[in-house]
Amino acid sequence: MICQICSQREATFHFKEVINGEVRELHLCEVCAKEKGWDKSFFIPDFSLPNLIASLTDMEISFPTEERETVRCPICGLSYEDIKEKGKIGCSSCYQIFEKYLTSLLERIQGKTYHSGKIPQKGKVKNGVSKRIYGLRKELKEAIKKEEYERAAEIRDEIRKLEKDEK
Repeated sequence: MICQICSQREATFHFKEVINGEVRELHLCEVCAKEKGWDKSFFIPDFSLPNLIASLTDMEISFPTEERETVRCPICGLSYEDIKEKGKIGCSSCYQIFEKYLTSLLERIQGKTYHSGKIPQKGKVKNGVSKRIYGLRKELKEAIKKEEYERAAEIRDEIRKLEKDEK
């Protein structure tokens, strides 16, 4: 899209204004926007992820401040206030130590509080037989846990047969 003022350069600033249902759009190049006094600093606030997370925690957390300040992670030594200030969790222990403070925040940011990420390419199961073996191994663990040893033996035999066929 070309700048609506100079008609020479590519528009990099796009403004949209809605007044009483009427939409007006203005597309300017960086030079024309600067001439009008509209550079990026005018529109983009001092934005940082830690500040965003800190603002979300202030809205969500209602625990006493003195309690949050005294609790520290025994592994990395961070307090809740440190995490809030940095916008980063110190270590894996922090998730357990500050669970009651972070659960609702993580749910709001990520939509859930458990990991359901991608499977690394290296660990991906490629064919149907491998997937079946993987599923049977999970079943085997469950059967052993429930002390269903006859069922576990059947699953073990099925896994061995599938592994032999796969080779």
